Amino acid sequence: MRSFRHSLWFRLTAAFLMVAAVGIVVVALLANRATASGFQFYVNQDRAAEWQGVVDDLAALYRRQGNWQGAAQLLQQTRPGRGQGQGSGGLVLLDGGGVEVAVVGGRGNRPTSAADADLSLPVLVDGVQAGTLLVNEPAGGGDRAGEQFLTRVNDALWLGGGLSVGVALLLGLLLAWGLTRPLTQLTQATRQMAGGNLETRVAVRGEGEIGELANSFNQMAGALAAAEQQRQQLLADVAHELRTPLSIMRGHLEAMLDGVFELSPDNLALVHEETLLLGRLVEDLRTLSLAESGALPLNRQPVNVGALVQQTAAAFAPLAEAEGVRLAAEVVGDLPPCQADGDRLQQVLGNLVSNALRHVVDGSGQPAVTLRAGRVPGGILVQVQDNGPGMSPEAAAHVFDRFWRAERSRARHTGGSGLGLAISRAIVEAHDGRIGVESAPGEGATFAFTLPV
Repeated sequence: MRSFRHSLWFRLTAAFLMVAAVGIVVVALLANRATASGFQFYVNQDRAAEWQGVVDDLAALYRRQGNWQGAAQLLQQTRPGRGQGQGSGGLVLLDGGGVEVAVVGGRGNRPTSAADADLSLPVLVDGVQAGTLLVNEPAGGGDRAGEQFLTRVNDALWLGGGLSVGVALLLGLLLAWGLTRPLTQLTQATRQMAGGNLETRVAVRGEGEIGELANSFNQMAGALAAAEQQRQQLLADVAHELRTPLSIMRGHLEAMLDGVFELSPDNLALVHEETLLLGRLVEDLRTLSLAESGALPLNRQPVNVGALVQQTAAAFAPLAEAEGVRLAAEVVGDLPPCQADGDRLQQVLGNLVSNALRHVVDGSGQPAVTLRAGRVPGGILVQVQDNGPGMSPEAAAHVFDRFWRAERSRARHTGGSGLGLAISRAIVEAHDGRIGVESAPGEGATFAFTLPV
């Protein structure tokens, strides 16, 4: 059981909350700084407006006298706030050369330079700066109102920040819940599958990554269910195929032991034939298993596919003649050699021709089987065509399945082992080729495969 802190929804919520909190703090600090700076600029402008009358009086004094004599008395009489209980601010008047010419206020509150003053106001006389008035406001004067204003602004920012964090927490919880809920359902479905329930599925919500994950999970579950069904069907088919020859062998051997049948060469030959069929079935199963798992050894060499087609037709000619089937081979043009295992390709051709000979005799007219080989873009096409009864689209869809036979009776002596076409498909695909069938009822069948060159 995972801990609370390790859960995905907790991590998502915490991450969302931290990002929101950092953003809110940064915005609050920037807003506070901008507000304080703007407020200070406003206060300075307001103070400058208050002192502008004093500056004008100083300019008039200098214009009349041509010097700063009497400036201290003028400042003492005309400074703003005088007599209003604001304490003693500091005033310093500098002449055009930066020399102190008048000082008002206590020494501890006097500005010593323009950088040290609350206000630095130029005194202009006919467009020329005749002096500079440095002002330090009385302590506790206008600053108290400014501090109260900034305090209220900060309180509002912190309140808004707290509310924003609360909203961010709520949104984070909802977002994390929305993201982790389908993942939790996937986890539960995975556990159900691990317990053997391959029919479990999850609801696909949306078209995002979570939806794609859920869709992929459902596809995987479907593939696993199909594979399990195929496995069970394979076990049942193998048991059925093994049971038939074993039952025949057991019955004949018991009959000979009980004296019901003679211990004759004919009866022993029948048992021997069943052992051979059983051996071929086991070997076919082994070959199919190796091919489908990609472990089938292939001795790839340059192979003349046209010559293989001719050899296969010649090998089956006596059997075709005995069955009254016209067997022909056609090789169109000069075919380039392909890198393949000649013996395995011969096995594929043999399986296809055997299948055609087994079914063509059930058709109407002169039975015929034709082998063709020709060039196609990027490879070589090999076809085995017969004019037999053909098959339905449903049958064509299953013709390459293991142990599938067209005969409903599944007779082994007339329908083969049911593995030949499955083995052929596995061998062709192991050569990076493709195999298929085209057929319709009453129109014969054409099995074809392509090999890359």
